[in-house]
This record gives sequence, C-alpha cells and structure tokens, in this order.
Amino acid sequence: MSADLLLGWISKCGSKREKLAVCGCENTRNAAVATTMKRLVYYTVMGPCKWVQLSLHLIRGRSYNLYENEDGSDIILMVGDEVYRERIPAHSWVLAAGNQVFRAMLQGPMADRHKETYNIPTDPKGFQNLLKWLYRHECGIQSMESGLITLQVAIQYLCPELAELCVEYIAQHLNGNNVLRVLQYIHRYCPSNQGSDNSEISTAPSAPSLEDLDEFPQTCVDPRVEQLERSQHTVHNMTQLQELCDDADFRDPTACCTDLFNACLELVDRETRLVLASELLEEVDYDTLELILRRSTLNVPNELPIFEAVQRWSTAKCKRDKLPLTQENRRAVLCNLLYHTRFLQMNNEQLPQTACLLTANEFNYVSGRISGHNMTTIPPTLAPHLSEMDKPRCHTPPGTPQNANIKNKKKRTTGKKKYTRKELMLDIVSCLAVIFD
Repeated sequence: MSADLLLGWISKCGSKREKLAVCGCENTRNAAVATTMKRLVYYTVMGPCKWVQLSLHLIRGRSYNLYENEDGSDIILMVGDEVYRERIPAHSWVLAAGNQVFRAMLQGPMADRHKETYNIPTDPKGFQNLLKWLYRHECGIQSMESGLITLQVAIQYLCPELAELCVEYIAQHLNGNNVLRVLQYIHRYCPSNQGSDNSEISTAPSAPSLEDLDEFPQTCVDPRVEQLERSQHTVHNMTQLQELCDDADFRDPTACCTDLFNACLELVDRETRLVLASELLEEVDYDTLELILRRSTLNVPNELPIFEAVQRWSTAKCKRDKLPLTQENRRAVLCNLLYHTRFLQMNNEQLPQTACLLTANEFNYVSGRISGHNMTTIPPTLAPHLSEMDKPRCHTPPGTPQNANIKNKKKRTTGKKKYTRKELMLDIVSCLAVIFD
C-alpha cells in the first residue's frame, strides 16, 4: 500500500489531527502515516473491526523495506548471550502482526507499552532469519547449520511456516555425513521411544506429551544437553502452550519434524556403516545414540561395528568428563548403552574384542551361550536385556524414500509465504477496495 493511498484513507476516515497533518510538510506527512499504521495494528490485535484488519492487510506490503531499517523503528532487540550480542532495530507493529508470540510480548495484557529495549537470549543468526521471514516473507537459509538453528528459533517462536521451510531445506541436503547432527536436533521434538526398535518407519506423533516433558528423566543425560536446554530462551510455559493447542487457529510448529525424523532414521538404516564411522558419532548425546543402537533395522553384517562405535563414544565421553580411561568409567558413562549391543549375535571370533567393557561374569555367560551351553546363572546386569541381545538385526529397505515424501507432502514455494484461504480472500477484497476507493 502506497503512502498516497494511506493518506487518502486518512482524509476520509482519520482523526482531525491526522487530517491536518496530511496538509503539512513531508516529515509531518510521514509521521501521520507511521502513527496511523501503528493504530491500525493495535486495533487489529486488540479489536474486532474487520475494515481495520483489511487496511492492515494492505499495509503489510510496506514492511518489506523496513527489515534492518532504523526508519520508523520503535523497539530495539538485543539478540544473543552475554558473550556475543547484536543490536537489531525493529518495528513492533510488524512483529505483532506476523507472530502471536511477539503479539503477546509487545501488545498483550501484561506487555509494557513504554519498553523500548528487549533482550532476546537466542542465536542471532536464527533470529535474524525469523525477522526476515516476518518482514519479507522469505528466509535466508544457506547452510545446514543455519537451517537447524533457524528451525529451533521457528519452533521456539511458534512460526510453523518457517519451520516447514527449514525442514524442507534440511531434507534436501541430508546425507550420511550430517544425519547425526540433524537427528540430534530433531529428536528433541519427537517422542523418546519413536522408532527405537521397529522394523518400519515410525509414524508416532511429532512431539511428546506435556506430561512427558514435565517428567523428563534426568538419569544418564549428557550435561551439555542439560546446559543447552537451560540456556534456551522460552517465551511460553507448558500451560500457555496447552492453551494455544486448544485454539482452533493454532498450528503445532513441531508437526513438520516427524517426516524429517523418519527420513533420518531411514538414512541411518541404509548407511549404517558410514554413520557409525562418522566423527559426529562421538559428539551425539546419550538419547540419540540409544535411539540408533536399539533399532533392529541397522544394515550391518555383524555386531562388531556397533560395539566399536559404542567403545569410541565411551572414550570421547570420558575425555569430555575428564575421567581416566578405565573400564569402570567407560561402563559408568555408557549405562545401558553397552547392553544395546547384541552380544548373543556375535561369534567366538568376534566376542574376545568385547572383553574390554564386559565384566568376567558377563563375558563367560555370553561366551557360553554362543558356544551352545545351557547357562543357568544369569548375571544381573544382563538379565533385563537378554531378549534384545538375542534378536538379530534384519534390515528391510523402505519402499518409498522419506525425503521425497517431505518434498511432495505439501506444495510449498521455497522462501515464500504460503497463502491460507483466509489470506487469499483478504487479498481479493483488498484489491477491490483499492480499485473502488
């Protein structure tokens, strides 16, 4: 919407002060335009007036050139942590009109209308991509790392359209060398038991229940993951999220992660040897590694590559925790990860290499079982895992690549905003209003 069109609207519907400003100098005219735009946004957010909402829809086109522009900005966003922080000028009416989290933060009942500076303790790169989406309806993802960071910010600020674009970009660039990094990011938005021991790609819900999040187990968790979770900027609590889920217009921003999560698991099954030999395996967290080790569809000729990967991870974990590389410390950091190796599927030539992690009783029992002896005394540490350790891994290639499903499931225009039916009708009415104005 041009400034002249907006000034024409002011001359018909504006207040007396705004009409006088239209006749003044250019600076006064621009001030009148900015003031009117802010009022239109306020009434759109807080009031039910349909014609004001229509006018706001016409104004949206002006926000394209306001990205990273000091002109007309009324708030300052300090994005980042204490070590590195960036100053970004922003326009509250643009953020409030395009995102419900900013709407609540800037214009909600508890918002401070006089506050001008906001601290946003999140990644500056991902947050800038979110702002670019809100201002220009396009995203600036150019690398896998940028896509993962932006996906995290999009979910954090409840922006499902941007999350879908991130997932689409990540799926297009997914391969055996980066699948572990993607899986670790996506795993936090999916159930902990999803795809753990199934021969088929899981189709479980895309996010854990609120009860699971509130009662998340604290044992055997990588301290770095705990620190990351504590450092994440949370703009809503679980009660508010539940209220949003009950809203008919709310779209779960994590829903698009299910297909990407399943694509990662399918790739791990297909290229297991490459994934297990990757350097990223030593850096993944406990839960992600457990998810991989429990799968019965891993494409490996025997269990020895899996045991070697477990041994490498325990070495790296002990180094990170500054622990001596002893058998006791390795077993302590592994917890139950050690027993997801299916020792009973090994042979007598492969088994001796496992003596560095198995105790004498465990090794003797497994060796006796492999040799065909009837072992009556079962070590207590092995008893809960015997059924899993005796199950062979049988890889069955999926019929349809999951990457193609992500691309074809929904029609998307990469980098552009996806129209809803409501917005399409608003555009049609807006064009008619401009023509007959």
